Amino acid sequence: MKQLVVYFSHTGENMINYQIKVLTKGNTEVVAEKIAALTGADFFKIQPTVPYPTTYIDCNNVSRVENETNRCPDIINPLASIADYDVIYIGFPIWHRSFPAIISKFIRSYDFSGKTVMPFCTNDEGGFGTAEMELRAILRNSNVKNGLAIHGSKVHESDDVIAKWVIK
Repeated sequence: MKQLVVYFSHTGENMINYQIKVLTKGNTEVVAEKIAALTGADFFKIQPTVPYPTTYIDCNNVSRVENETNRCPDIINPLASIADYDVIYIGFPIWHRSFPAIISKFIRSYDFSGKTVMPFCTNDEGGFGTAEMELRAILRNSNVKNGLAIHGSKVHESDDVIAKWVIK
């Protein structure tokens, strides 16, 4: 069974415990690396062709406009195919109570029919928001499992939680 960990993560200013903190490695990337290490899965970082701003306010404004206009940024060096993968872990930060538009772009670029999808997210306040429900709606022809939500302030101490979720 071939597995893939695919994720988008934001560096620079992030909201953690209602305070802006500067991250050199995004919270979602930390979790993605832990999942890949546990599973031996292939690894792909989703990156926009035009990087998101590193300041929290500017990034928040750009992502809000993407949501309001249904604009999805293009992805640098997209995967040629996901056909060989049986299980795909998809990770993202929660922005505006859901996943960033670039995740929608990634998902809509591939055929997930028959795939097992394991969503995971990092957040500052409230789990998945509407993201898990929206993923299930987009990925109707795949088996979307219950996701893993990790508070951004807890990513470095989340090994046990991640291991238990991966094993399920």
